[in-house]
Amino acid sequence: MKADLYISPMGNDSWTGTLPEPDTAGADGPLATLTAARDRMRTLKSAERRDYLVLVRGGVYRFAEPAVFGLEDAAPEERIITYAAYPGECPVFSGGVPVTGWCRLTDPPDSLPASAADKVWVADLPEGVGCFRALFDGEELLPRAASPTFWSQGPDPSAPGRAVRADPKRIIWFPEGKLRAWENLRDVELGVRVVNWTVNLLGLDEVDEESRYAITSIKATYPMDQRLPVERWSRKTPYAWVENVLEALDSPGRWVVDTRKRKVYLWPKRDEPGDGIVAPVTREIIRIEGAVDLPGPTDTPVTGLVFRGITFSHGDRDLWTENDAGIQHDWEMIDKGNSLVRFRGAEQCAVENCTFTASGGTAVRLDLHCMHCRVTGNEISSMGQGGIMLIGYGPGTKDVNRYNGVIDNHIHDCGLIYPHSHGIVMSQSGDNRIAHNYVHDMPRKAICLTGVRVQYFVRRDNETRECGRSIRWHEVGGASAWEEILPFLHTRNNLVEYNEVERCLGKLGDGASINVSGAGTGNVIRRNYVHDIYGNEGEWICACLRTDDWQRGTLITENVIARSSASAFEHKCENAFVNNIVIDVDPG
Repeated sequence: MKADLYISPMGNDSWTGTLPEPDTAGADGPLATLTAARDRMRTLKSAERRDYLVLVRGGVYRFAEPAVFGLEDAAPEERIITYAAYPGECPVFSGGVPVTGWCRLTDPPDSLPASAADKVWVADLPEGVGCFRALFDGEELLPRAASPTFWSQGPDPSAPGRAVRADPKRIIWFPEGKLRAWENLRDVELGVRVVNWTVNLLGLDEVDEESRYAITSIKATYPMDQRLPVERWSRKTPYAWVENVLEALDSPGRWVVDTRKRKVYLWPKRDEPGDGIVAPVTREIIRIEGAVDLPGPTDTPVTGLVFRGITFSHGDRDLWTENDAGIQHDWEMIDKGNSLVRFRGAEQCAVENCTFTASGGTAVRLDLHCMHCRVTGNEISSMGQGGIMLIGYGPGTKDVNRYNGVIDNHIHDCGLIYPHSHGIVMSQSGDNRIAHNYVHDMPRKAICLTGVRVQYFVRRDNETRECGRSIRWHEVGGASAWEEILPFLHTRNNLVEYNEVERCLGKLGDGASINVSGAGTGNVIRRNYVHDIYGNEGEWICACLRTDDWQRGTLITENVIARSSASAFEHKCENAFVNNIVIDVDPG
């Protein structure tokens, strides 16, 4: 196949890039990097208005930072520029670097479990690598060391006054010995599951071992002092634990990183670590980014870029910050660089027939202004977070995440770090077609349509990370009643059809395989096949198809639901369930 440019691991960025392999003299050949091809394309496309093709030869390409495609990289008007795998070859874009120089830990610290004493290996962190929150063995995402779970003990009135007065979303009271003031405290994270629909991983600012409380670096989604009725939501699992401490390194495949000593510790699954251990150095690999005017009414998108047939892997997990704004229940953050491919201000762009595997974050995001974009024919698996996210601007008059297609993707075994993650999410995104996708083996929902519920408009609280910070108050005025709010809820007129969903809600509960909540009107869920939904023993799961709180104007029709321990439907508010077929459903 003839291309305008070629990229190869055997290439050189000083060459012309017009040959698929080096010439015999070694004087010319393919380029070595995607960014070099991007820059060379800027000159080529200005000479002639037509479609362009860049072919990427097989091999591994490592990215220390995202390759950003801006307005200067857009295709000529009504044309496309395609970056595609060379026929018959498999290029891999990796966001990580190999970890080498492993040796057996011969002088284990006292904190290491006795069972791990002769099993753990240690290596120096690669140059330029800091604290990472995911580690990979080839195409496998390795679980980080995590302690046994425990319950919060509730406030201690004899503790120092600053602790008693602390925000209940930033303090946890722990049983004796469960937390310590570790020397590398900034590397340690507290896991929290107050309810059974959201998990938090929070950094620690302070641990007081004597008074047995810890202060987190940012707020949890919900109070951590047991003020919520935990038992109502989860009858099985205690809700707090600690990650990335040597005390918890107690089983094969788990690991710990210590940036203070610049060491990474691993109990390998085999006799010793192989040569495929990779640490991530970036969360994003490709970002397509237009001129985004966050508070204003108009963006200028990048147009006409297509990525096809490439494997993406080894991105780091997201790290929440104090200024993040979350969608419903903090399932995802708005406008966040935590996906391997991210469109942020794009139109007529696509990612097609690619593979996304072994990464700490999400596979694909369509953020803010994204219209007429396509995510088609991809396989997505082994993600620490979710699959495909369509997340527009918060409620207001700016409605520019629309008319996208998510078609014929295979999404499975995601949510390995954040089990509240979903296969496909639409939040403040409308007029999309979600069709012919196969979503299975997910810890929670397969497909989620969500928005901002009425109570956040009533509170008028822009300090609440969950939903509150996303509302564009300068555009919504004083809207607080449901009828007043509906024009600003942009998850509307979506068509979700011909998808197959099975084995979802495998870890967390309070949800459905396809769930609509707090969204706008006109969404149609039709002709989907949802089957074998049994959930996790002891967890409360709602239904196979569900319209949840603050939802109206949804049509659920002509779906087939078979074999489930949950109800076929949960129906709240003013929606229509018409002509569905239900087989062998026993909610018990």
